[in-house]
Amino acid sequence: MRDVMSAVPRMNVVRNPRSRDGSRGQAMTEFALIAPLFFLLLFAIIQLGFLLGGQVGFTNGVRETARYASTIPNATAAQVRTELLTKQLPKAIPGFRSANIVNASTTVSYCYYPNPNNTVTFPSYSLRVIVNAVYRHPLFVPLVSNILDGIDGSNDSALTATVHEEMRVENPRITSIPTGGIACP
Repeated sequence: MRDVMSAVPRMNVVRNPRSRDGSRGQAMTEFALIAPLFFLLLFAIIQLGFLLGGQVGFTNGVRETARYASTIPNATAAQVRTELLTKQLPKAIPGFRSANIVNASTTVSYCYYPNPNNTVTFPSYSLRVIVNAVYRHPLFVPLVSNILDGIDGSNDSALTATVHEEMRVENPRITSIPTGGIACP
């Protein structure tokens, strides 16, 4: 076997040193062109991850508040709103800031509706609690926030989200329309 290998003439290949030096900077140039897009995509994923986590927590906080209100038949709208703003949302939203709550649009209300077995001789009504909440999720990644900021219609470095929950209030049978009550739509 060695004899066969020794019979093959060896070729000395002379490499051009210029071709290797010229391709050296190519990778750096390509990286310089791709890096801004790569980092924009990376930071967009991070920002959207925080927004998604905040929205899931926000939805869960409002749902837990509606669940709390549905188990207490005598709770007032003010008590339920206090539960939402002081206990449920701070616990549910990562990095919660009470200044980001839109107070005018965050409401708790009750309405009534006739039960399916409601008859003239055997009247029966139920209550429903309706919790609406609006929260401005902060945008903190500079370039990504410039892109996402106007989606909700205002440029305020926040993305506004709304959650609406309704639940039936567990109460004793109501035989007449509640005084001052509002009929459910």
